[in-house]
Amino acid sequence: MRISTAKAQPASVVPPRVHNRDAGPRALGRALEVLEVLARRRDGATLSGLSRRLGSPKSSLLYLLRPMTRLGYLARSPDGHYRLGPAAFTLAMAALSNRELPELARPFLVDLADKSGETALIATMAGDAPVAVYIDKVESRNTVRYTAGIGERRPLYCSAIGKLLLAYLPPARRQEYLKTTRLKAFTPQTPVTRAALRRALDEIRITGLSVSVDEIAQGAAGIAAPIFDRHGQVLAGLVLGAPSQRVLAEQPRLAALVVESARDLSRVMGFGAELPG
Repeated sequence: MRISTAKAQPASVVPPRVHNRDAGPRALGRALEVLEVLARRRDGATLSGLSRRLGSPKSSLLYLLRPMTRLGYLARSPDGHYRLGPAAFTLAMAALSNRELPELARPFLVDLADKSGETALIATMAGDAPVAVYIDKVESRNTVRYTAGIGERRPLYCSAIGKLLLAYLPPARRQEYLKTTRLKAFTPQTPVTRAALRRALDEIRITGLSVSVDEIAQGAAGIAAPIFDRHGQVLAGLVLGAPSQRVLAEQPRLAALVVESARDLSRVMGFGAELPG
């Protein structure tokens, strides 16, 4: 039997591992901050820029940026700028698709009605007929005001929202409508010739604005602007309804408010986003 005469070595002492329960939530919060910063910067940001903006060490940020880039939530360009990646856009659009347009548009309607003092509405093409249908509204507080019920329909050829949606239809559908629809006069101002209607539609596509004064009812006017989706297609129209006298007196101001609100809502729907690839 061989007996080892080597001296016993003292056992090494391994300090217990300390688990930082806050590390995970802090990292998650910082990752969300990175996404928020880059969502507001179309030109992206470098590691140094993000470090300064968030007040975080570069080493800590790099620890987050690498897996976010690998998973596709970020994309890093050759010049070192980080931008939102395809996975971030996919997540955003999936979230939007689970929310109905009226829900997303509601804050914009409230804001538009408050700033203008008039009734704000949103409308889309009806699914069963070539007409516009109101899907939500915020009414003016004025005693004399424009009013319409949710679900009410408007002709395409003689209402602000109708002409707007008609103008942005695909050319073939627009031509079919113009050929087959009887242009009935509701008032002396109703456009009842196809030539006049075509000129109005051409102007709407140029200006991005549709105006109707006394065309469907005497004393009622509307101003409408398009709401685009991420593909540049018109989803709906934002409308301001008011007595004709007030629209004629303040048309430039009211039109600017409608266009601004529609543009902001279009951004929420993904229009103008810097999509990868």
